[in-house]
Amino acid sequence: MAMEALAAEEQAQDLAFRTGREIIRKTKRAISGIHNGRRDPELIDSVSSDLAGLCEALEAFPRVLYGQYVEDAMAEFAETVIYDRALRGEDIPDYTVLEVSPSAWLLGLADSVGELRRDMLARLMDRDAKAARSIYASMESLSEILMGFDVKDSVAPVRRKQDICRGIMEKSRGDLAAARIMGL
Repeated sequence: MAMEALAAEEQAQDLAFRTGREIIRKTKRAISGIHNGRRDPELIDSVSSDLAGLCEALEAFPRVLYGQYVEDAMAEFAETVIYDRALRGEDIPDYTVLEVSPSAWLLGLADSVGELRRDMLARLMDRDAKAARSIYASMESLSEILMGFDVKDSVAPVRRKQDICRGIMEKSRGDLAAARIMGL
């Protein structure tokens, strides 16, 4: 009996690993598409469906469901949606709307600031300072939310990401100041 239970949990771990990796690959394609002006809402929706299906399949295995494979996939999905919405000037969804853990949502939020920076720099390179400043404003909003969290790393390992975000914001502010000096 124990052998069957352990074998079932092992299969659940294998599923979490395979599906989690596929979700992460899809989110990377979705983010790349957004950066390149080829936003694919169907791809983003498919990630949402894949994640929901994975969570449903793992309901009987809480150690796997709340483990790192699923958490990583959730964080990548959260990053994709938050980045996409922030870039389009829309409100970002809460973790309950995305159906991810609070920790995954927070880590996704942190990583979305870096994705926005890439777009801000692209707008500066295109000599579109107005669009770059608009993206920077979105970055500031997300950064303010991120900096409002003070939790143990064992709850959500966010302190390092907060430090990285501070650096991104300082560099981005400097880039915008340099662009202004150059007449953009």
